[in-house]
This record gives sequence, structure tokens and C-alpha cells, in this order.
Amino acid sequence: MVKVSIECAHCLLQRAVNQVQLATDDPELQMRVIAEMTRFLAKRFTADAVPSHIGTDRDLLVQRMTGRDPYADLKRQSNKMALQLLPRLLSIVESSPDGEARFRRAALIAAAANAIEFDVSGRDFSLEELQSILDRVEHDLAIDMVDEFRHLCSEVDEVIYLTDNAGEIVLDTVLISEIRRLGPRVVVYVKGGPVLNDATMEDAEEVGLHRYADEVRDTGAPAIGVNPERNSREFLDAVLSAQLIVAKGMGNYESMTEFDPPCPVVHIMRTKCNTVASHVGVPRDKNVVLIRYPPQQVT
Repeated sequence: MVKVSIECAHCLLQRAVNQVQLATDDPELQMRVIAEMTRFLAKRFTADAVPSHIGTDRDLLVQRMTGRDPYADLKRQSNKMALQLLPRLLSIVESSPDGEARFRRAALIAAAANAIEFDVSGRDFSLEELQSILDRVEHDLAIDMVDEFRHLCSEVDEVIYLTDNAGEIVLDTVLISEIRRLGPRVVVYVKGGPVLNDATMEDAEEVGLHRYADEVRDTGAPAIGVNPERNSREFLDAVLSAQLIVAKGMGNYESMTEFDPPCPVVHIMRTKCNTVASHVGVPRDKNVVLIRYPPQQVT
């Protein structure tokens, strides 16, 4: 299980400060929110706290007190930027010599999507920089279970795909398409409301996610990762009865280590902090395609 470390205290508060500054220019309101945030952390920042769960409550506190989704504008920019990259990415995948290579490139693009910081205002990417990022993703792939991942996709009827950020979901469409080529239906889940810069149904519609997935649903709540206290019963039942789950990002990893995997879970992410990197067993700032299996399943 991934629990908070002392490093998480700085990250949680720093991200709260960033969100407040995005949400309001009113210095008095900013101060009130941060004062309330320190009181919240004093109560909730305990050794058994889950980073993604406490992060969810932090974000909802900011939204409640400011009346705004701090990332609304940045998410739209992220989606627009990523859509400009999509034709080139599709070309890279289609130029692969065979199905195995095509799937690998699509999986690496999904890993790259988690590594790229789309939510930096005013940021743009050249095609040369994109190629460099993709090259680094392969080089920085500390855990490589892509072949096993592809094999699992060919053995199931349905895959549940848990998304992470806006912008990133555009690049996810490349991998979603390749999974479907292997046979299974792909049901994609976005968040049930704004939290962090995570993708919601509004983002899914904005980027045309429905054209790539068999079905797009939401988790029933604005919550990072899988959160039994907040997510809808429908979503939780879907997770617990799934045949294969693809889970993007650290929030899904943090939250899903709270329970035994109900089926093989493919975690695709960048280890952006020491807490998660240490739990995974790789250095910080590495890419992983890691499969976690149910305790009773022998691989």
C-alpha cells in the first residue's frame, strides 16, 4: 500500500497554493483558503493517509472555497495541444513493421503522455521534441511488461481503461485503438467531476474519445484514482468484476494498492515522486509498464 511520506506534505501544500493562485486573484480569499488548508492537513495528514485520497479532499476544499475549478482553462489548452500531436503519433504507430511493434509503440506513447506536462500554460511542442520524448520513454522504461500486456489483451473480452489527465487522454486513444485491434471491447472511464487536471466527460467529448473507445463512462465522483468512499457503486462494481484493467498515472496506482487486484492491472505511469518510485522499486522519473496480478493468480 502507498501511504504518505513526509515529502508528501510539501507537495500537497504546494499544489494547494498553485491551485488557489489559479482560482482567484483575491489575496484575502487566497489567505483564507490556505489557512483552512493547513488546518485540514493538520487533521488528515497521518501515517495511514493515502496520497490520492487526501489530494482529492484538498482539491475539493479549494473548489468549495473559491467557487472555481482551477484547472478548467489549462485543461482546454492541454486538449488542444495534444490534438495537434495526434496525426503524427498515429503515423509513427502505423509505420511499425508488424502488430507487435505497433502495440509497443502505442504503449510507449501512452507512457509518454503521462510524462509530458501538458498543463504548462503557453507550452508548445515541436515534432522534433515529440520524437525526443518518445525516445526517452523507451530509454527510461524501468519496468517493461509490454509484451505480457499485449498477450493479456488478446485473452479477454473487455478491458477497462482508467484515464488520468486532460491532454493525456488524446494520446491514450492510440493505445486504446491498438487494444481494440486485438479483439476486446474497451470501456474508458474519466472522472465524474473536476479534480486536479484529470479528464472529465467534458474533456472526453472535446477530444472525441467516443470515436476510439467502445464506451466512455465516468467514475461517478470528482476523485483521484479509485476511491471507494466517493466513487459510484456502478464504477466500483465494474472495477471489481473486470477481466483486465489499464490504469494510467500515479493516482490510480496509489489508490489501487489499497486492495488486492481483482484481475490483472496494467499500470502505465511516470514515477514523478520519490514516494511512488520507492514503492514501485525504481528510481524517480522513470517510466513503468507494470502488471499487478490477483494474489491467487499465477503468471
